Amino acid sequence: MDPEPTTGDSGASGSNSSEHMTHALSGFIAARVELASIEAKEAASFTGKKVAQGLVLAISAFFLWSLVLAATTGIVAPLADQWLQGKADWLPGWAAVVLALAIIHAVIALICYLKLKQQPATPLFELSRKEIENDKLWLTKNK
Repeated sequence: MDPEPTTGDSGASGSNSSEHMTHALSGFIAARVELASIEAKEAASFTGKKVAQGLVLAISAFFLWSLVLAATTGIVAPLADQWLQGKADWLPGWAAVVLALAIIHAVIALICYLKLKQQPATPLFELSRKEIENDKLWLTKNK
């Protein structure tokens, strides 16, 4: 009347437990991979929309800034002509304004370039790397 007949093999229950643990672990990993896949698809969709919006913004801002610079040149050029008269007759006022704007933009670009070259103060993903290492140690320890 025993529901499970005993065969005299005491290692069978240990093997069954190991198989159950392996099956549970593979199910857990499969669920994690599926969740990561779903989240990656959502992130890719969100990122694609943001990239498109960023491109439209960048193009619009470029043309806006170009038009502002052109208007500034047109407004300031006559004043520069008057100021440069007798001092630098070889340099027209509009060219002086454009040259000044180019120098200002070159200085700003150099400052931005130097800031971009700087390394971050702390390593990126430091906490995630530590957690992964802790997980590896735990898995190695509990095999």
